[in-house]
Amino acid sequence: MSSISYQQAGVDPEKAAKILSDFAGFVRTRPRDPALLSGIGPFASCYSIKDLVNRFEDPVLVTCCDGVGTKAMLACQWDTLGGLGADLVAMNVNDLLCVGATPLLFLDYYACGELGAEQLTTLLKSIQLACEDAGCTLAGGETAEMPGLYREREFDLAGFSVGMVDRAQVLGAERVQVGDVIVALGSSGLHSNGYSLVRKLVEKAGVKPDDKAPFSDSTWKSVLLAPTTIYVSALKPWLPRLHALAHLTGGGLFENLPRVLPKGVRASIGAWEFPPLFKWLQETSNLSTAQMLSTFNCGVGMCAICPSDVAPQLVQQMAAQAIPAWISGRIESGAQSTAPAEVIWK
Repeated sequence: MSSISYQQAGVDPEKAAKILSDFAGFVRTRPRDPALLSGIGPFASCYSIKDLVNRFEDPVLVTCCDGVGTKAMLACQWDTLGGLGADLVAMNVNDLLCVGATPLLFLDYYACGELGAEQLTTLLKSIQLACEDAGCTLAGGETAEMPGLYREREFDLAGFSVGMVDRAQVLGAERVQVGDVIVALGSSGLHSNGYSLVRKLVEKAGVKPDDKAPFSDSTWKSVLLAPTTIYVSALKPWLPRLHALAHLTGGGLFENLPRVLPKGVRASIGAWEFPPLFKWLQETSNLSTAQMLSTFNCGVGMCAICPSDVAPQLVQQMAAQAIPAWISGRIESGAQSTAPAEVIWK
């Protein structure tokens, strides 16, 4: 009876080992975090927090996970993968910021039908560089080749992040007060949400990746696959002065802002003009404004809630770091003190 090898079944461990070995060589050329006690290879990574915990009175570990969703499908279709590392890292570390945490560690999970050296190397390098941008350490990850579950060149990309915050500095609904101001921080584009709809609209409109978008000097692939903004370096110094942060991911403004509001209040938001990309999406999809705000970030990637005297300084400092920002609303008393928080778009 003839034997069937793992390679004949569609899985090539030797190829994976070679790709990861080459990537380890790249990592050795990058700045190293001395707290990371192990590199690529062990079953799990060890990270020393001995020096770190001395900076906190009551240190709290914060964890989260997220992925890039179907944006990966459009990026793969258009052979434009270089921004997905920033998307993956941003979707996680921006969530850590929302509780006031400093990102420490990041791990990735890459699953595919057939391992492609160029594809995986591009993704891993982009993740490493994005971690450096976010000030955290790529501590490890997992590569899974699963023929039959994914079609050729298809893949899924997810990430996991760990951060730390002092218990007294945790951001959230408990700190938000009536009279606080809401500062909108601009997005770089779609970030990593709404792509199941975007892909339908791209097909409907016959969009070609290398054609210029009618509202921009950039190509469609540059506009639709723009990497997600990583807000860590810009917002980290401001965390002690903020009351809450809302990352506008899936569900947009109406779903995400209430997550950081206490009962009995409402967020009164002044309507902003959608950037050209989102105007095109609205015209092409024929969605209402309410539907747009529940599907896409519509030009706002993060909402910061802070005391009124902090807001003007925050806006000024964000602009100095090339992040558009403006005062977009206020926290007001709701109709009933026990009613769920609501968002009012004016």
